[in-house]
Amino acid sequence: MKTFCPNCNTEIKTGFLKQNRLVDEKLTNCIHEFTDNKAESYCAHCLNDLLLKAKTNYRKEVDELKKFLDGAISTISIVTVHSPYNWEYEIVGMVSAQSVIGTGVISEIASSWTDFFGKESNSFNEKIKKGEDNCMNQLRSKAIKLNAHAIIGTDIDYSEVGGGKEMLMVCMAGTAIRFTNPKQRHFDAEAFDVLIKAKSRLEYLLTKDIEKETLYMIE
Repeated sequence: MKTFCPNCNTEIKTGFLKQNRLVDEKLTNCIHEFTDNKAESYCAHCLNDLLLKAKTNYRKEVDELKKFLDGAISTISIVTVHSPYNWEYEIVGMVSAQSVIGTGVISEIASSWTDFFGKESNSFNEKIKKGEDNCMNQLRSKAIKLNAHAIIGTDIDYSEVGGGKEMLMVCMAGTAIRFTNPKQRHFDAEAFDVLIKAKSRLEYLLTKDIEKETLYMIE
């Protein structure tokens, strides 16, 4: 009795010179997860195109989630005030972040104040700003992992590191909190839930070894 592929209806063959067999459950699940195809199984004849589609959809979803999170994560407020006025909250825990950047201008600053107040000043400020942005992104990411809504009492420090003192370390630390009043001003609970789900989805996708799972079979 002949057997056919549930997806493309191609005959399943087990001959020595030419064969067409059904794929294993792992490949089937990969296709189900990242495409709209929901056939019971697939064969070597139709597999390659489906796996290529699955890989393409996977990469597209990862890119879209990263782009969304880059913008949405900034909604997590970071303030230096220890007890913001009219905020109702509970403390979740402390969060901290560090960012080390190369400066290449610290020694020049000491010997040339003219350069410092000119183009070197702008270059230096840009690097500091980059370090600060990196730290704030780290703080927000850690706060989200704690299911926190904001960060208060944030402190920022700068220090030179390295033997040549040409590296600048930016450090930030603050207290992650959760609002106890769901109608807290400046807080969108629904948007926060979307943010949490998007981050969880991205973390899950990044655990997938899509390159390994979508290795093409050879007919």
